[in-house]
Amino acid sequence: MNKIILLITLLCTTNIFAESIEDQVQRKMDMQTLSTGLEMVQKGILYNNPSLTKTGISMIKKGQKKLIESHGEDLKKYLPMDSAFAFKFAKSAAKRIQDYSDELTEDLNSKKDYMKISASYTHIMNECAGCHLRIRKW
Repeated sequence: MNKIILLITLLCTTNIFAESIEDQVQRKMDMQTLSTGLEMVQKGILYNNPSLTKTGISMIKKGQKKLIESHGEDLKKYLPMDSAFAFKFAKSAAKRIQDYSDELTEDLNSKKDYMKISASYTHIMNECAGCHLRIRKW
């Protein structure tokens, strides 16, 4: 009887641990999507390549949306002690990233004001760095 209980406990623990690892791998891939998108936007700005910039913006939007929607509850497990604040902070940073991405797209499509486009990119980077500084304790 004790062996059966031990076996069941071990199987449950193994499944929980495996799901946790899988979530971490997926979250890491989503963060890499954001990183790749930021790199593409930067290269697009530096090389005056609007299509590369738009592709990067698309990746950023997709990555940040997926990160919050898909991993929202999962993120709470890995956030600092005050996870309620940290999660709200991450969600508001994601919203600001979305707003700056929209602004960057609008400026890219209409005004071609590369100083303003560059400033929007900088704001996106600041949001990313701010989240990593406050939540991940860089």
